[in-house]
Amino acid sequence: MSSPIQRQTTTARLQLNSQKTRQRSGFSLLEMMLALAILGTSLAVLADIAGLGVTAAREAQALVTARMICQNKLTETLLNVDGGLAPTPVSRNAVDSYDSDSLETFYFTLEINPGEISGLLSLRGTVEVMDPEEQVTIATYSIDRWIVDPDIGLIEMEQEELAAREEIANGGAASGGIE
Repeated sequence: MSSPIQRQTTTARLQLNSQKTRQRSGFSLLEMMLALAILGTSLAVLADIAGLGVTAAREAQALVTARMICQNKLTETLLNVDGGLAPTPVSRNAVDSYDSDSLETFYFTLEINPGEISGLLSLRGTVEVMDPEEQVTIATYSIDRWIVDPDIGLIEMEQEELAAREEIANGGAASGGIE
Protein backbone atom coordinates (compact mmCIF):
# COMPACT_ATOMS: atom_id res chain seq x y z
CA MET A 1 0.00 0.00 0.00
CA SER A 2 1.10 3.50 -0.54
CA SER A 3 2.09 5.70 2.28
CA PRO A 4 0.48 9.09 2.96
CA ILE A 5 3.71 10.86 1.97
CA GLN A 6 3.74 9.23 -1.45
CA ARG A 7 0.11 10.22 -2.01
CA GLN A 8 0.84 13.82 -1.12
CA THR A 9 3.84 13.89 -3.45
CA THR A 10 1.80 12.44 -6.30
CA THR A 11 -1.03 14.89 -5.64
CA ALA A 12 1.42 17.81 -5.54
CA ARG A 13 2.92 16.71 -8.89
CA LEU A 14 -0.51 16.49 -10.52
CA GLN A 15 -1.43 19.95 -9.25
CA LEU A 16 1.88 21.37 -10.49
CA ASN A 17 1.39 19.78 -13.93
CA SER A 18 -2.18 21.07 -14.20
CA GLN A 19 -1.02 24.59 -13.26
CA LYS A 20 1.66 24.49 -15.98
CA THR A 21 -0.95 23.38 -18.48
CA ARG A 22 -3.35 26.11 -17.47
CA GLN A 23 -0.68 28.80 -17.65
CA ARG A 24 0.31 27.80 -21.18
CA SER A 25 -2.78 28.82 -23.12
CA GLY A 26 -0.95 30.48 -26.12
CA PHE A 27 1.95 29.75 -28.45
CA SER A 28 5.50 29.98 -27.27
CA LEU A 29 7.96 32.42 -28.82
CA LEU A 30 9.82 29.55 -30.48
CA GLU A 31 6.62 28.30 -32.13
CA MET A 32 5.79 31.79 -33.40
CA MET A 33 9.30 32.27 -34.83
CA LEU A 34 9.12 28.90 -36.56
CA ALA A 35 5.70 29.73 -38.04
CA LEU A 36 6.95 33.10 -39.30
CA ALA A 37 10.04 31.48 -40.82
CA ILE A 38 7.86 28.97 -42.71
CA LEU A 39 5.53 31.76 -43.86
CA GLY A 40 8.44 33.94 -45.01
CA THR A 41 10.05 31.10 -46.94
CA SER A 42 6.73 30.25 -48.59
CA LEU A 43 6.19 33.87 -49.64
CA ALA A 44 9.72 34.06 -51.06
CA VAL A 45 9.15 30.92 -53.14
CA LEU A 46 5.77 32.20 -54.38
CA ALA A 47 7.29 35.57 -55.33
CA ASP A 48 10.03 33.79 -57.27
CA ILE A 49 7.48 31.66 -59.11
CA ALA A 50 5.40 34.76 -59.93
CA GLY A 51 8.53 36.46 -61.28
CA LEU A 52 9.24 33.47 -63.50
CA GLY A 53 5.67 33.62 -64.79
CA VAL A 54 5.97 37.30 -65.67
CA THR A 55 9.28 36.67 -67.45
CA ALA A 56 7.84 33.76 -69.42
CA ALA A 57 4.80 35.82 -70.45
CA ARG A 58 7.04 38.67 -71.61
CA GLU A 59 9.20 36.28 -73.65
CA ALA A 60 6.12 34.67 -75.20
CA GLN A 61 4.70 38.06 -76.20
CA ALA A 62 8.04 39.11 -77.69
CA LEU A 63 8.29 35.82 -79.61
CA VAL A 64 4.79 36.20 -81.08
CA THR A 65 5.54 39.76 -82.20
CA ALA A 66 8.91 38.66 -83.63
CA ARG A 67 7.17 35.89 -85.57
CA MET A 68 4.66 38.31 -87.11
CA ILE A 69 7.40 40.77 -88.07
CA CYS A 70 9.59 38.03 -89.56
CA GLN A 71 6.73 36.56 -91.61
CA ASN A 72 5.75 40.01 -92.88
CA LYS A 73 9.30 41.02 -93.88
CA LEU A 74 9.99 37.69 -95.58
CA THR A 75 6.68 37.91 -97.45
CA GLU A 76 7.64 41.42 -98.64
CA THR A 77 10.94 40.02 -99.92
CA LEU A 78 9.20 37.15 -101.72
CA LEU A 79 6.72 39.57 -103.33
CA ASN A 80 9.62 41.71 -104.53
CA VAL A 81 11.23 38.60 -106.04
CA ASP A 82 7.96 37.76 -107.79
CA GLY A 83 7.93 41.33 -109.10
CA GLY A 84 11.32 40.80 -110.73
CA LEU A 85 13.62 42.24 -108.06
CA ALA A 86 16.54 40.16 -106.86
CA PRO A 87 16.60 39.62 -103.09
CA THR A 88 19.21 41.62 -101.22
CA PRO A 89 20.68 40.77 -97.83
CA VAL A 90 19.67 42.91 -94.86
CA SER A 91 21.99 43.14 -91.88
CA ARG A 92 20.40 43.88 -88.50
CA ASN A 93 17.93 46.54 -89.50
CA ALA A 94 15.75 48.01 -86.71
CA VAL A 95 12.03 47.56 -87.43
CA ASP A 96 8.91 48.89 -85.75
CA SER A 97 6.84 46.68 -83.51
CA TYR A 98 3.17 46.04 -84.21
CA ASP A 99 2.49 46.67 -80.53
CA SER A 100 2.60 50.39 -79.78
CA ASP A 101 3.05 49.70 -76.06
CA SER A 102 6.14 47.56 -76.64
CA LEU A 103 9.39 48.85 -75.20
CA GLU A 104 11.52 46.17 -76.84
CA THR A 105 13.65 46.83 -79.91
CA PHE A 106 13.22 44.51 -82.91
CA TYR A 107 15.99 43.84 -85.44
CA PHE A 108 15.42 42.10 -88.79
CA THR A 109 18.20 40.29 -90.65
CA LEU A 110 17.91 38.64 -94.07
CA GLU A 111 20.60 36.15 -95.07
CA ILE A 112 20.79 34.87 -98.65
CA ASN A 113 22.82 31.74 -99.33
CA PRO A 114 23.05 29.28 -102.20
CA GLY A 115 20.64 26.42 -101.70
CA GLU A 116 21.61 22.80 -101.33
CA ILE A 117 20.22 22.19 -104.81
CA SER A 118 21.65 24.03 -107.81
CA GLY A 119 19.43 26.89 -108.94
CA LEU A 120 17.89 27.56 -105.54
CA LEU A 121 18.53 30.26 -102.98
CA SER A 122 18.05 29.86 -99.27
CA LEU A 123 16.53 32.90 -97.57
CA ARG A 124 16.68 33.11 -93.80
CA GLY A 125 14.79 35.90 -92.12
CA THR A 126 15.61 36.45 -88.45
CA VAL A 127 14.04 38.83 -85.95
CA GLU A 128 15.90 39.45 -82.71
CA VAL A 129 14.12 41.10 -79.77
CA MET A 130 16.31 43.17 -77.46
CA ASP A 131 15.51 44.56 -74.03
CA PRO A 132 16.34 48.29 -74.21
CA GLU A 133 17.34 48.55 -70.55
CA GLU A 134 19.54 45.49 -70.13
CA GLN A 135 20.65 45.12 -73.79
CA VAL A 136 20.06 41.38 -73.72
CA THR A 137 18.23 39.25 -76.27
CA ILE A 138 14.74 38.33 -75.08
CA ALA A 139 13.70 36.20 -78.07
CA THR A 140 14.85 35.22 -81.55
CA TYR A 141 12.68 33.90 -84.38
CA SER A 142 13.86 32.65 -87.79
CA ILE A 143 12.12 31.48 -90.95
CA ASP A 144 13.82 29.68 -93.84
CA ARG A 145 12.48 29.81 -97.40
CA TRP A 146 13.85 28.39 -100.63
CA ILE A 147 13.28 30.23 -103.89
CA VAL A 148 14.37 29.78 -107.48
CA ASP A 149 17.50 31.84 -108.10
CA PRO A 150 16.39 34.71 -110.38
CA ASP A 151 19.97 35.16 -111.64
CA ILE A 152 20.16 31.79 -113.37
CA GLY A 153 17.52 32.81 -115.90
CA LEU A 154 14.92 30.12 -115.30
CA ILE A 155 12.15 32.70 -115.26
CA GLU A 156 13.34 34.23 -118.54
CA MET A 157 13.70 30.77 -120.05
CA GLU A 158 10.13 29.97 -119.03
CA GLN A 159 8.90 33.23 -120.57
CA GLU A 160 10.84 32.54 -123.79
CA GLU A 161 9.41 29.03 -123.95
CA LEU A 162 5.90 30.40 -123.45
CA ALA A 163 6.49 33.01 -126.19
CA ALA A 164 7.84 30.30 -128.52
CA ARG A 165 4.76 28.15 -127.91
CA GLU A 166 2.49 31.09 -128.65
CA GLU A 167 4.46 31.85 -131.82
CA ILE A 168 4.21 28.25 -132.93
CA ALA A 169 0.49 28.24 -132.18
CA ASN A 170 -0.03 31.53 -134.06
CA GLY A 171 2.58 30.93 -136.75
CA GLY A 172 1.54 27.34 -137.30
CA ALA A 173 -2.01 28.44 -138.08
CA ALA A 174 -0.86 31.23 -140.46
CA SER A 175 1.84 29.34 -142.37
CA GLY A 176 0.64 25.83 -141.82
CA GLY A 177 -0.40 25.31 -145.45
CA ILE A 178 1.55 23.50 -148.22
CA GLU A 179 3.61 25.64 -150.54
